[in-house]
Amino acid sequence: MKKRTIIYIIGALLVVGLISTSVYIYQSNLGQTKTNQTQQEVLGTSSSKEITYAGKDGVTALTLLGQKAKIVTSGTGDGAFVTSINGLAANPKNEFWAFNVNSKPAVVGAGSYVSKSSDTITWKLSSF
Repeated sequence: MKKRTIIYIIGALLVVGLISTSVYIYQSNLGQTKTNQTQQEVLGTSSSKEITYAGKDGVTALTLLGQKAKIVTSGTGDGAFVTSINGLAANPKNEFWAFNVNSKPAVVGAGSYVSKSSDTITWKLSSF
C-alpha cells in the first residue's frame, strides 16, 4: 500500500509540475505579445499612413525611420526623399511622405535633421 501511495503522490506532483510549467510558458508568451504590442504603440502607428517615434540625441530622423520601418528613398543622405514606408508608396502625382517634429512641419530634410531625445517625429502620407 505504501508503494502505491508514493507512486500516486509522485504522479500528482508531476501533473502539478506540468500544469505549472504550461501556465508559466503561456504567461511568458502572453507577456511577449504585450511587449510587441507596446513597442508598436510606442511607434504610434495609428494607421499604415502614419508612423511616430521618439528622437534620439545625435541621430537623424531618416536614420531613426530606417531603424523603425522599411523605407525606400530617392537620393541619399541629406538629400534623401522618402517615397515609401512599410510598403506604402506615395503616389508622386498627388502624395508625399511628410515629417513633423514635435507636431510642426520639419524645415530641413530628414537626412539633415539631427534629432534630440525630447523630439517626437511623425511621418504622414500627405496629399497635395
